[in-house]
Amino acid sequence: MGITASGIGSGLDVNSIVSQLMQAERAPAEKRLTAAETETKTQISAFGTLSSVLSSLQSALKKFDGNGALAGRTASTASDAGFSASASTSAAPGRYMISVEALAQAHRLQSAVVARNGDGSQPQLGYGTLAISVGGSSPINVTITQGSGTLNDIRNAINNQAGDQVSATVVRGDAGDVLFITSRTTGSNGAISIVASGGDGGLGVLDTSTGTIITKDAAQDAQVVIDGITRTSSSNTITDAISGVTLTLTKAVPGTPSALEVKEDPTPLKTTLNGFISAYNTALAQIRSLSASGGEGATPGPLSGDAATRSIQQSLRNAIGASYQALSALGLKTAVDGSLTLDTSKLDAALASDPNAIKKVFGENADFGHGMRSILQNMLGDQGLIPSRQQSLNDRTKAQAQQRTVFEDRMARLEATYRRQFSALDTLMAQLQGTSNYVSQQLAQLNKAP
Repeated sequence: MGITASGIGSGLDVNSIVSQLMQAERAPAEKRLTAAETETKTQISAFGTLSSVLSSLQSALKKFDGNGALAGRTASTASDAGFSASASTSAAPGRYMISVEALAQAHRLQSAVVARNGDGSQPQLGYGTLAISVGGSSPINVTITQGSGTLNDIRNAINNQAGDQVSATVVRGDAGDVLFITSRTTGSNGAISIVASGGDGGLGVLDTSTGTIITKDAAQDAQVVIDGITRTSSSNTITDAISGVTLTLTKAVPGTPSALEVKEDPTPLKTTLNGFISAYNTALAQIRSLSASGGEGATPGPLSGDAATRSIQQSLRNAIGASYQALSALGLKTAVDGSLTLDTSKLDAALASDPNAIKKVFGENADFGHGMRSILQNMLGDQGLIPSRQQSLNDRTKAQAQQRTVFEDRMARLEATYRRQFSALDTLMAQLQGTSNYVSQQLAQLNKAP
């Protein structure tokens, strides 16, 4: 009986055989590699999450830096006082009587009217040089070229060449055009002077000493009287008259003092404290989730059994425990799971008794504040625990990628070997098939012989 098989050559299904052999060869090793890669990626993601929540906690704690741990201030004034005010935490509570005697204003010059030509175009005023000085500063020479001496041309030249000190505009009226030049510096130190020279002399009308240009708005300092004390300023925003208070002058009301009251306002500080509590609780909850041990049908966390999470959790809880008495005095309480809550009435009482109470606990140099900052820096700093673990996991990822490359190369070589071997077998079986057919033919002929 002849040898039979289906397919190419002998009929041996080389592709199917090689495919099945490769699947059997690949499966165990690939399963191990994939499991290791997945675990590493999961841990990288988990440490990224951990870094994020601890960074949020660090940011919440940083808000207590400097005066951030002091009660805020509110500044209230009457609506028609002629000024508004704001106060920083450094402002002392108090009441002040303030009158706005004058507002600061910038010097503004106005040229004479220049009538337009019959065709509506602007005439040439002249050409030459305008030396513009503001408040006694070194003059800026603005060049007006011949043929470019209309008011619009002069405006453009001033803005292009001296625009950092003055601004120029042109207003068109029924009788003609008017050039306005305004100082960019308010107050008496911003007075403008212009000297015209050269050219055809036409620019002389813009000379502040000999020309026809006039002062539209005088250079004027602001002036306020605070509890009988006069304060002059080149700006309508005064930051140094009352320590920690910024006055913004809006209207002159000479001889009419209005009250400014600066009071303590704990609301922003409470918001900052609640922000810290929320960030701390979020970090603690996330650590518990990432390090959950699982069991009883529950899925373990990606960092289950990892010593890093235990260390971080213990460090945070130890910091709270070491300063528990001071924190409790501010109204902070810990639950069974370590999370924090705030008794606002107790906090109010603490702040009423000592406005610096929170700074003494959360400030940069306070025991708890300094300790917690150090813990977070040790976790998140360049050489901290979390960056070190993340670097280790990144290195592991690179090593696994190399292992994957080596594995795929080995599988490719093995598949090529299998194909060579089974192709050779296919050829051999085809040859045997041919021999078998020949023998069968010869036997058939012998059986037919008489």
